[in-house]
Amino acid sequence: MQLSSEIKGYPLRSTLTPDFDRLLPVTSVQLVVALAAIVLAFVPLVPPVEALEGGMTTRGIIEFGLILAALALLAIYLKLQGAFSFEVRTPGFLVISLFVVWGMLSCLWSLNPTLTIAKAAELWCLALAALMIVTIGRRSNFSEGRLETILAFSMIAVICGLIVSNLYYWGKPLPNTGDESLPLDLLGQDFSERPRLILAYQHALATADLLALPIICLFVSDRSKLTKAVLSAGLLALFWLADARGPAIALIAALAALSLLKLRRNSVRAIAVMLTTSFVLAGVLLFHERLPAAIRPFMTDDVYTLNSRTELWSHTVTEVLARPILGTGYYASRYVLIKDFSWAGHAHNSFLEIALTTGLIGLLILAGFVFFICTELFATRSPLLVGVTLYCLIQGMLNPQFFSPCLAMFVLTIALLDAGLRKSRASDLTVKTISNDVR
Repeated sequence: MQLSSEIKGYPLRSTLTPDFDRLLPVTSVQLVVALAAIVLAFVPLVPPVEALEGGMTTRGIIEFGLILAALALLAIYLKLQGAFSFEVRTPGFLVISLFVVWGMLSCLWSLNPTLTIAKAAELWCLALAALMIVTIGRRSNFSEGRLETILAFSMIAVICGLIVSNLYYWGKPLPNTGDESLPLDLLGQDFSERPRLILAYQHALATADLLALPIICLFVSDRSKLTKAVLSAGLLALFWLADARGPAIALIAALAALSLLKLRRNSVRAIAVMLTTSFVLAGVLLFHERLPAAIRPFMTDDVYTLNSRTELWSHTVTEVLARPILGTGYYASRYVLIKDFSWAGHAHNSFLEIALTTGLIGLLILAGFVFFICTELFATRSPLLVGVTLYCLIQGMLNPQFFSPCLAMFVLTIALLDAGLRKSRASDLTVKTISNDVR
């Protein structure tokens, strides 16, 4: 009696990789246009309004309109590539969606329900746009570093456009807050002895994010060393004019981490060292009052109090304890902070902001999100994810980054989803190879 067996592999078909012979190509330029629309949405193109003003504002309409226009472009690109489909079951997207659902529910007790709903919807739209961009990249078989190049060039295009538009807004390409001849009241601030770069009507800290993130993307892009050097030098010069110390520390830490990652060839130990360093730096920012006495003479008064943030954080903790479970409603922190701190539209800390606005439940979702990012760092060793994560962790100690509809969160979402889908695709290819070998 002869025994024989045949093992046949199951056919694998991913919704992210349809038959490429039937697809129309989506060029890098087309993606840059869609991404530039989203990046531009984060820049105030009209003067700011009263911080406590509710309802729809001109800035809000422009912001949401640009995001929806980008989503429409991305939907067209997906349709050109075949079926209009993408993998919504990715863990990162699901965690963000879970937070958005909780944020939407918080409108029931929010101090500004309209603002809460609008901002929660905007955060989800940004996550959806990030998922569509990553899907297009996977379908187009982008080489390593190509998506990073597209991200960098979209932000650079917006920066160049804003410098030109400054001639219309301010009469000069590189205005600053130290120029008394400018109508600085349009920015909602007075003359400052600390001159900082102005782009349209954007705050200097947001400008610093807009300049720092393309530098990180360029560092891990597929461009030549000469191109990287020239573009990075120009961005660093503008970043210097923004004079933002928190983003500067975050950028230095991110670039140092990426350099170490290259030298150690993506080792797990190098990633562990970088994460530990970022948490130490974040701790220094929070507990700077306990630094050794020898260091204190080198700290100016505004650095010592982190521009009065320490007092704001103490007050925020008091407000959090007053509403520990539900919070004030997503994006409604300004209504309890601004009466005591006229300059504070938010808690100036990612974790305190989420705790204040969405309570313990929102904070737990954020903690799970950060934990998931850390696990993906070790699993994928994605350079873009490493750089953007470290930047957001450090900068997020001074200004809201996580679960906030802002540029840093958008780039972080793209990096997270791209790393996860790359890992999933590599796993599918491994399974397919084993199946073919067995067969």
